[in-house]
Amino acid sequence: MNNIFIFEPSNKNNPHDNVIKFIQFCKSTISNNNLTTSWGSNKWKGLYRFTKFNSKNNLNSKECLDDSFINFAKAYMLHVHSFNKSKTKHSTLSMLKIVEFVLLKTNMEANVNYCNNSVFDECIRIASEKYSKAHAFAIGKELEKLSSFLNDNRMTNSSYLFWVSPIRYKITQSWTGYDSSLEGHSRMPDIKSVIAIAEIFSKQDEQLSSRDIFTTSVLALLMCAPSRISEILALPADCEITEFDGKGIQRYGLRFFSAKGYEGNIKWIPSLMIPVAKRAISRLKELSSQARLLAAEIQKNYSNSTMGTLKENIPQDFPWYDREKKIEYSNALCLLTEGQLNQKKKRMLDKLFRPTMSYFKTDIIDSDYIKGHFNLFKRHGYINEDGSPYLLRTHQLRHLLNTFAQINGMDEFSIARWSGRKLISQNVSYDHRSHLQMSKAIREQKSLVCVNEHRIKEAPVVDLNEFESLSSGAVHVSKHGYC
Repeated sequence: MNNIFIFEPSNKNNPHDNVIKFIQFCKSTISNNNLTTSWGSNKWKGLYRFTKFNSKNNLNSKECLDDSFINFAKAYMLHVHSFNKSKTKHSTLSMLKIVEFVLLKTNMEANVNYCNNSVFDECIRIASEKYSKAHAFAIGKELEKLSSFLNDNRMTNSSYLFWVSPIRYKITQSWTGYDSSLEGHSRMPDIKSVIAIAEIFSKQDEQLSSRDIFTTSVLALLMCAPSRISEILALPADCEITEFDGKGIQRYGLRFFSAKGYEGNIKWIPSLMIPVAKRAISRLKELSSQARLLAAEIQKNYSNSTMGTLKENIPQDFPWYDREKKIEYSNALCLLTEGQLNQKKKRMLDKLFRPTMSYFKTDIIDSDYIKGHFNLFKRHGYINEDGSPYLLRTHQLRHLLNTFAQINGMDEFSIARWSGRKLISQNVSYDHRSHLQMSKAIREQKSLVCVNEHRIKEAPVVDLNEFESLSSGAVHVSKHGYC
């Protein structure tokens, strides 16, 4: 195969030259238009921002990485992103930012050649102080990979570099579960928030703002089948499908493109939730209709010089809303126009807007820090006793549906497939049944009696002497008898 390129370091022990050679290799050899079309840009497709590590708040960091480090960081991210099944590697970039911070602190120069065990020890210490244990663990694993990469490609001044993260983190299944009111588990949603979403969603369109309709419709789809928010936001407008099953019953499902390498999938919607799913899809289609028409018009007249100002507003990867999934802007269910959901912002009917996960989440978290903006729950009067609004995390709904499936006896393979999960072994991380529910399932399993449902065919016994009367045929002799 002529399209496989592997970086080969110089045989000479020259770390500086090997780093330069690697950067040039990535610049010239690896082409990934899904990630960036401009090497010089410090913000790649809304996925990666090459800004400095900020010990207080990374979101506010605007200063770019040091000149002596940024090209290596870009090359390494392009290399990792291009050869990794996961779409984003934010922990890798977080790790690189900390490495640059420590190199400047210890050597006054962010030169990757100076990386050694002491530098990595300081990096993991900072990560442990700054981030949660899970994120610090992920950064530790990325540091291990960087250590191996630098050593294998002879990019450090150390004759041999081998570093192992001291953080050991394992997701343990405590089986604490929750009580009958669905309260008490950190990974499960507050049932009050789920009921509130249902109540808001059930209102008439005239009683809801565009932002209300968008948020509740997306959350309603998350309650119809265990999904990731990124999967819902990337749905095509023609995602609905109906088929008859083996019993002649018409089934309704949605065509999904699952994240984390699972690829295409049809998620069948439970019968009781079909009206909810259809209403949510209908509302999102109505919201996105004008934006999809605009996208189709731009695509039709893309080469027309009279488009003028429209060309300035065309997204970078147009016409692909999601190139990997072959979904165009003109067929994107959640596509909007700029300012469409913001009543205080001027709406731009000639500019397309693609909602992101971050944009969506601001409407279900406590977002008072955004001036003049209240989340969905606060807008509709769903307030806790302490005055704070109800909150919800989108991934909690995925945990909830998986646990419901476990409680009601769905088999592990079906749960994994319904969830768009490649590994059945990952189901355990989404199983939050209580001790009582687990012990009940075990008792029921033990009480099952395996019965062979196939009817045993009774064959008449033939006397050995009768074989002599056979005019043709063969006789099979075995330890079990004659046939």
